[in-house]
Amino acid sequence: MPLRPFTCGSLRNPACIRIILAIFAAVHVAIVSSILTEERSLIWPLHNDTIHRFGPGADFYGIYHAGVNTRRGINPYIQNPDGITPYYYPFRYLPIVALAAQVFTYLSPGAAYLLWILILEGLLALFLFIVWRGISDLRYRLATVVLLLVNSPYFLELHMGQFTFAAVALCYLGLVLPAGPLLFTLSVLLKPLSLVVLPAIVRERRYWFTGLFAVACLLLVSVPYFIAHPIQGIMFFRSNFLMEIWDHTGHYGFTYFLHLLATEGDMTPFYQNWGLMNLFRFLVLAATALLVFHSREPRVGVGVSALLLAHFLTYQHVWEHHMTGVCIVAAILMTVPGRTRLRYVAVLLCLLVLALPTPFGLIDVEKDPAVFNPGDQWPRYALYVIVLPKVLPTLALYVIAVNELFRGGFRTPREAIRSALTKVSARQQF
Repeated sequence: MPLRPFTCGSLRNPACIRIILAIFAAVHVAIVSSILTEERSLIWPLHNDTIHRFGPGADFYGIYHAGVNTRRGINPYIQNPDGITPYYYPFRYLPIVALAAQVFTYLSPGAAYLLWILILEGLLALFLFIVWRGISDLRYRLATVVLLLVNSPYFLELHMGQFTFAAVALCYLGLVLPAGPLLFTLSVLLKPLSLVVLPAIVRERRYWFTGLFAVACLLLVSVPYFIAHPIQGIMFFRSNFLMEIWDHTGHYGFTYFLHLLATEGDMTPFYQNWGLMNLFRFLVLAATALLVFHSREPRVGVGVSALLLAHFLTYQHVWEHHMTGVCIVAAILMTVPGRTRLRYVAVLLCLLVLALPTPFGLIDVEKDPAVFNPGDQWPRYALYVIVLPKVLPTLALYVIAVNELFRGGFRTPREAIRSALTKVSARQQF
């Protein structure tokens, strides 16, 4: 009897699913290998930060350099030749990060960078496993995981040796895994952006210890240090809170989009006032926090998503690699069950656009690394063409998350506080 040929006609076929995952996993490994082994990797022609900035690992080398300085008893926030680090961007993280980075300095810069990439890959594998289990519909599950495997901002994150993916993934994993307090604390210490989800934590008593432990650790490892080193505290504050919009093609955030619109109306001096930008940021974050705390929406993941998206929408410096954090938020929204097909498709469409490279590689024809801002030579519309594919999906995801909060209805302040004080079953889904 002749054998029937294998066909992959249905996504319900386990063999078909394994083949699809194997193909995209192989593509993922090939791109990562290229990033690690080639000066100009497969993704080099696609991004501003690969062509017009320092080479691979520059952001990671920033904390490596800070670790070297810390070992030598030198200010980790200064830029000085250390005789070891090849090139690096300025260090702007908490002092505990520089202290922890000393572990990497016992390796050569290249070996330390490779180790960090392996850590990120392991974290990605864990996150994909959790997401796979969290999405009930097989088709949506497969599509989400595949898009995360070939996520362009994530590959850029690896190239730069950045930390946004780790911070946001640890934030999410810290709220769903048994080692939650430790994971969430690592997220906050690596990049304090995870503090924006505290309103979602406060409304759920089961997460109180996680939030309190993270905040306590943050204060203990930062406040005494900055009191003892006030100049470093000032440097940290200025580099993270007194920022203006930099007018170049490295920006991909909503605030930069507003900057482009402001320049059209000759309102740039007004818009670049950092005080006004911080006020805008505070108002959006505060409004979102109030919505999250008072909403009857039972899924914590919705509130966490809304707050993280509010951060990415209002932060003054949003680079392309930051979109890997937004992709994680999209994956979180895909795990919320009981929603309409249209809603899932809309989130997947946003994830697809975010995961794809922008048209930057097509517009930047010359690709001259000596040029800091190629946008100076472009027509005005080209700046919008490369920014909108990141801005519009981020804004759409925020609208979707906020809409979910409204769909749940709202509680009075007294009801919200009473609910937060009520013990909730640990089995309630994220």
